[in-house]
Amino acid sequence: MVASKRKLPSLNTTLLVIPLYAWIIGFLVGPFVILSLFSFNTRLPDGTTSTALSLEAYRRLLDPLYLGIILRSLALALANTVLCLLLAFPTAYLMARLRGPQKALALSLILIPLATSFLIRIFAVMDFLRLKPFGLDGLYTVPGILFALCYNYLPYAILPLYASFQRQDPRLLEAAADLGASRRQLVTRILIPLHKSAIFSAALFVFIPSTGEYLVPALVGGSRQFFIGNFLQNQFLTARNWPLGSALIVLLLFLTLLGLRQLRRYESFSTRKGA
Repeated sequence: MVASKRKLPSLNTTLLVIPLYAWIIGFLVGPFVILSLFSFNTRLPDGTTSTALSLEAYRRLLDPLYLGIILRSLALALANTVLCLLLAFPTAYLMARLRGPQKALALSLILIPLATSFLIRIFAVMDFLRLKPFGLDGLYTVPGILFALCYNYLPYAILPLYASFQRQDPRLLEAAADLGASRRQLVTRILIPLHKSAIFSAALFVFIPSTGEYLVPALVGGSRQFFIGNFLQNQFLTARNWPLGSALIVLLLFLTLLGLRQLRRYESFSTRKGA
């Protein structure tokens, strides 16, 4: 009787995780397997696809034209990540130091825009850029795209840093200041090393979606700017070159998994070092 009671929790746990596994396999693993198979096919001149296994799609990604699109997209995502981190770090630190209603108001100002449609936020940025702030015409330019990306992805950089600052003992900085540490040393020698994991997480939250962003370059950049998102839309819906588009998606997913693996390794290393 006792043995049967001990088996019940494991059975209930299994039943609870079955929907999760079904969702992951059906909507994540399954489509990735299909795209992976497509990436090893070849587009024929008549627009059809040959099912014979080939690396032609991956070789075509090394073409200077396609390689330039990939590198330009990665550079834009990296610039957006750096800009978001530079803005998010002091913002999250100040939010963590607030108390009571002020903290609730600050969190509301960060979270409420996320409840608005992503498309509406992009149109709002476009209307702002049409006003030519600071006398600059940012619409249909790379700086305008960078501004729109930063505006939309900045909350995803602030929240992980804010959660990390919340767990920090405020007496640590007071002790360092009493020992003669300058403000610069407080940031470079205490805050940044102490919150490296949160900084890396915030960077991934911004960099990964920024790399394949489609709406911002298509609307804010117009037809003048061509990035990975536009390239994928063109390959799947216009050029009908599914193997080439699938190969690029597989490459991006591989880079994403590599970044997540590095984050996990760093967190485990930090845990062992702290222990």
